[in-house]
Amino acid sequence: MPTRWNVHRLPRAEGKTFLVTGANAGIGYHVAEQLASTGATVVLGSRSAAKADAAMASIRSVVPDARVRHLQLDLADLGSVKAAADELDSLDAVVCNAGVMIDDAELMYAANHLGHFALVHWLMPLLVAAPEGRVVTTGSLRGKSAKPGDAYARSKQAQMLFGFELDRRQSGVLSVVNHPGGALDSLTPPRTLLSLPAGLLLQGKDAGAWAAVRAVLDPSVRGGQMIGPRVLGLRGEPRVEPVRGELADTALAARVWAESVELTGVEP
Repeated sequence: MPTRWNVHRLPRAEGKTFLVTGANAGIGYHVAEQLASTGATVVLGSRSAAKADAAMASIRSVVPDARVRHLQLDLADLGSVKAAADELDSLDAVVCNAGVMIDDAELMYAANHLGHFALVHWLMPLLVAAPEGRVVTTGSLRGKSAKPGDAYARSKQAQMLFGFELDRRQSGVLSVVNHPGGALDSLTPPRTLLSLPAGLLLQGKDAGAWAAVRAVLDPSVRGGQMIGPRVLGLRGEPRVEPVRGELADTALAARVWAESVELTGVEP
């Protein structure tokens, strides 16, 4: 990147509209709050209207003039995904952030990956019409090198592979992948990492949102890039990092794409 990105001085984005999935809690909430501070309209994609209302109230307590609204969206239900996409009339970027960690592997794969795959398909006309439409896909550290038995990591890896493959197939929008590094919150159990308290190496959800926010706003970002925390990929300001290992496997990405088309019946 030619200039240093300042996470505390974001560029203005009045007149733009950004959709953030899973924006009522966790990293998605902080992505929405930070994007709202730029003057953009931020749409919170969420199943629960009550949780979205609480999130919007919280955002307005930090950003009094925030332009935020709720979009009913259940990523595990393709009918809901299509209905949500039909409600939007303009869009500059979508942040595919929502993710669940549950015992039902099929439902988790549907919500984390297939729902976003279909959502991007139905949003593509709006994104192509935007001056610089972007698809920002939020993966995870576990998704960078998913183990066969880790269903959550495999679902996040599928998301990330989709983001890279979308960039290779769709020239009308920028497709950028990001990950939050190691993000702690009140639900994270006490643990040690490399014999040090996790808090010394990891970071909060607010900082975990920085990579996605940069992927949305930075004009120097290019399609096919991956953005993550600067320090060991775990914490710190966001930077472009190399795409390696399974994430660089174009044959694997193409297979995930083909299977996603078969399972959803749509193709972005």
